[in-house]
Amino acid sequence: MLPNFPKQVSDDNPPVNRTVQVDDRLYQYLIQHSVNEPEVLEALRRETAQYHMARMALSPEVGQFLGLLIALQNPKKVLEVGVFTGYSTISMGLKLAKDAKLLAFDKKQMWLDIANKYIEMAGLSDQVETRCCDAKASMEELLVDQAGTFDFIFVDADKANLLAYYDMGKQLLRPGGCMVIDNTLWWGNVADEAFDDKDTRIVRALNDRVHQDLEVDSSLLPIGDGFTIIHKR
Repeated sequence: MLPNFPKQVSDDNPPVNRTVQVDDRLYQYLIQHSVNEPEVLEALRRETAQYHMARMALSPEVGQFLGLLIALQNPKKVLEVGVFTGYSTISMGLKLAKDAKLLAFDKKQMWLDIANKYIEMAGLSDQVETRCCDAKASMEELLVDQAGTFDFIFVDADKANLLAYYDMGKQLLRPGGCMVIDNTLWWGNVADEAFDDKDTRIVRALNDRVHQDLEVDSSLLPIGDGFTIIHKR
């Protein structure tokens, strides 16, 4: 039996690119034939669109996919690193089992005020707890007595601490748990040598680390701005 270790795809035998290029027309088809957006999420999306940072929010098809992952895995203990106005939080929260809990960190109270309003509207206040805090420091605190206890972690936060979020998130996950990281294609910049800014370099470093990590199984998907799903062995 061959040993189980990662192997790079050979440069002299590259796969054929069969990934569909999604233009605006195909994107509209995708939305119309895939997405079923709850009214609370549509209302939140409309309010979020008023802010100049609105592009930070998950798009409806990505939020729905995130909720589907929650429904499939049925986690009881969920951590979210980076809330913004709460589209991802509510997308997950609506698919939680009744006895499940979600703890969500964000550093800006302004965004959490909006998120909390819609969390309450969605009837999730008893299951979802938001904290205005430094996510890295708060994850370090969780590691003191909650390492290996989380079933699902979603990371969509600042890129400066992305590698730390991955390393600590892996420690917080139980074996068999799942971590999802957003923005892992970073507007396509990761594949463009013309981009050498700090954030792009960090995302590239994360993608390399996950791909080479023997303790996980993972897949980087071209949905939204890049979506990496990680399963802790």
